[in-house]
Amino acid sequence: MSSVPKQRSEFQDLHRVTIPERDLLPSPAARRATVLAGATVTALVTLFFLLLFWNRFLGIRSGDGGFTGGVFFLKGILPYRDFYCPVPPLFVLRSAAALAIFGKLPIVLRAFGVFERVILSLLLYGWLVRFFRVKDAALAAMVTMVISTGDVADPVSSYNHFTIMLAIASGFAASYALDQGRKKRALLTIGCLAGVLSLLCLASKQTIGLGVTFAIPVVVGLCLMSLEGVRKAAQFLAGFSAGWLLAAGVLLGWMMHFGILHAFLTQSFIQGPAAKASHPADLLVHTFATLKDLWWAALSAVIVLAIWWRPLRRSESNKKEDTTASSLKGVLLALILGLGAIAASSLVLLPWDSPAFQVFQPELPAKPTIYASLMGSGLLLFYYSWRFLSRNLSRRQSQFALFASISFAVAFMTSLSFPAFEAMTLPGLALILAVFLNDFEGWRRFAVYAACGIVLFSQTQAKERMPFGFADWIEPSVKDATMASSLPELRGFLLPPSTVDFVDSTIRIVREHSTPNDTIFVYPELGFFYGATERRPATFSASHNIDVVPDSFAKQEAERLLRARPAVLIYGRLPEPFLREEEEHWRNGQRSGQRDLIAAVETLAQEYTLARTFQVFGHPVDVFVRP
Repeated sequence: MSSVPKQRSEFQDLHRVTIPERDLLPSPAARRATVLAGATVTALVTLFFLLLFWNRFLGIRSGDGGFTGGVFFLKGILPYRDFYCPVPPLFVLRSAAALAIFGKLPIVLRAFGVFERVILSLLLYGWLVRFFRVKDAALAAMVTMVISTGDVADPVSSYNHFTIMLAIASGFAASYALDQGRKKRALLTIGCLAGVLSLLCLASKQTIGLGVTFAIPVVVGLCLMSLEGVRKAAQFLAGFSAGWLLAAGVLLGWMMHFGILHAFLTQSFIQGPAAKASHPADLLVHTFATLKDLWWAALSAVIVLAIWWRPLRRSESNKKEDTTASSLKGVLLALILGLGAIAASSLVLLPWDSPAFQVFQPELPAKPTIYASLMGSGLLLFYYSWRFLSRNLSRRQSQFALFASISFAVAFMTSLSFPAFEAMTLPGLALILAVFLNDFEGWRRFAVYAACGIVLFSQTQAKERMPFGFADWIEPSVKDATMASSLPELRGFLLPPSTVDFVDSTIRIVREHSTPNDTIFVYPELGFFYGATERRPATFSASHNIDVVPDSFAKQEAERLLRARPAVLIYGRLPEPFLREEEEHWRNGQRSGQRDLIAAVETLAQEYTLARTFQVFGHPVDVFVRP
């Protein structure tokens, strides 16, 4: 008799659980629709942000976005053999391909850079949405994309973001190997794709590429071994190795065919790194020198990560699901927040000399996110390593471990170029935001939304004020970029009148006083002029930034310059305090080879005729022609 009420009670309990759960989970079709809506919103916000400034600066100082390298390649001038190239060749090949297909104009690469950022945002969102709700993945991805563009020296057509796109693509592909029940063919295919993408990442930037090439097979291999045994791990690793070696064989075969393999290895792995650090300890010196100024950002990051730890532990256990209506409302809210904050900032752009600007420096709110991404991903790697050694790593935690490994590889390896800049937030910051959004409800979720809105607002202010700058050559605000150039090379740009006058006049001087077979020389790096005039540099390198060429090489370049006697000399004098500051950071205060280059330029300048002097972003630039 007692069994009947018990059965009814169990049935009623089951009914109460399964009916709401069934209503909660959307159908596959509805799920696909909400995922597509999140992807659309992520791409739209990223695109809208970039369109505010993408063609309102030229990137004169070290920001041509691969234009010169692409032009040289199309003329048969190969990297390593014909000009110095301290990075692997894929970005040059990518630039040349875009110019060959769409036209040999700088605006082509700028537009292509915008397209790559949109693709990058979709890859980041696609990876996140595998483990988090659509609305959370969309907001986390769009905010991370905007922050990652915040560095003032980001030229949009950026080899850093191009490499990071390939790193995220390889990690995203490898994440499917960690799904339960993958068969042998699937693991081999996934591994092969991840291997090819990892090699392409290495072929774009050696530091990030090496980190990704190491991280994916180690993390995925160990996690698969723990979850499903050695056999499954071996199948993935076999596919990864095959894909990596196949892509490497094609790249190395191309280099061997043109006889540039040895020069590539020397320039990319010996000379290039030597310019940034003559000893590994120098990298620590650079890091702590930057940390001295940004200690508050690192401290803020530590506080954020301390708050984040408990939501992370809760997020490891399950993935929340929304109804279709709730997902779409959340995606709409993310769209309104993203577009609203960016549009509001663009409409109320604060003038440089306003009291509000003196108090509110818009580039600062993003700085803690750099350290949060670096330290957070590193913390997760230690944590999941301990879980693995304890044989207590779940499948969802293994996915987080892979995401953290790519995040740390990107953040740490990017920091070797400069200790703290915004590209380091990809993709680690997105995981931090997604965890907060996954766990927080009520006022705490509102606080995360408010923080995202503030950062979006401030980053828009920063980029519209300073769309681009390198060293202390800061290009004017987008509000001043109102003039189109008369030169076809600058088609598609709107620039400040002073920039147009400088570029148009200088290009005319070069063409009037040289032939396509003549050489010119530009110092400091204003590499755009080499590509725009299709004149080769009088030296082996087109860039002589202190972190690009080591001192011994700079001295050799000075000698080459004096022997070559270029037809036109474009020379912007570096202030002595700035030069000392560069030597303090990159050479530990020692004399750099930059002084030999400067001496050679000034020797020639005394023998040449001054054609015109310009004031460019507060710097005098002289254009000399050979008598």
